[in-house]
Amino acid sequence: MTYQVLAKQVNSDLYPDVAAAGTLSNALGQALAEIGSQLQTAGELPSLSYARVERGSRYCQMYIAANERLFMFDFWSKGVTYGKGSCSSLQDAAQAIHYWIAEEPNIAEMESRFRFFIPAEQGVAHEAGRIVDYQWDKLIHTWTSSEETTSEAMSPLPLIRAAKEHPELRQLFPFTSLHSLRFSRTTGWPFTNDCPFATPIGNGRFRAYPATDREGVGVPIGEGDADEVVAMLVANLPPNCGPAVDGTEDDLTE
Repeated sequence: MTYQVLAKQVNSDLYPDVAAAGTLSNALGQALAEIGSQLQTAGELPSLSYARVERGSRYCQMYIAANERLFMFDFWSKGVTYGKGSCSSLQDAAQAIHYWIAEEPNIAEMESRFRFFIPAEQGVAHEAGRIVDYQWDKLIHTWTSSEETTSEAMSPLPLIRAAKEHPELRQLFPFTSLHSLRFSRTTGWPFTNDCPFATPIGNGRFRAYPATDREGVGVPIGEGDADEVVAMLVANLPPNCGPAVDGTEDDLTE
């Protein structure tokens, strides 16, 4: 799928069916009803044509291209992107969205039924039960590549590598926000925010912050080299923390 500019307004020449329905959400809802689906659409964004369909732990989001007739949509399960797709037919898109949410197929079944379905690496890893391992490897690969263009002094890569060696952190879902290394007790987004985190401060040193200081602007736990700061993170984890479970932050609070 090539890069597409998303439409902010509905072009009635490209999307007469959407224009007639009033909104993309209404148009998708009508297309679902026409195939006998009981799924309901929701969601409007002030800056984009947008539609969302959700049931249980699965949902899809839809957008439209600005310069050609193309419906673009993604497929989510338990807060993880499993794939994406695009096509010019709203009816074909509705069929795929209904099938994903109502029938709960796996990735192989989606690929065999819809040629426009493109699986996501993280979805494949999640389905195979190795999403945490995948994420650790992805972070190391991403930040190794980033050091070619990012100041090595501000890279969290030494911190990521040191944290991976500690079982208490290794079992959590790691992610980075700007240059900070953070951890979630769930593998899906939105992630939990109840674990301490750390950020580079230059010269091979890092600073650890408590989970309550989400922006890292208050009183830190302490600072030191990668190994010292990782030890601080381990010592300040919440009780009974880990291993990361499938789902999102909302699932833990239900």
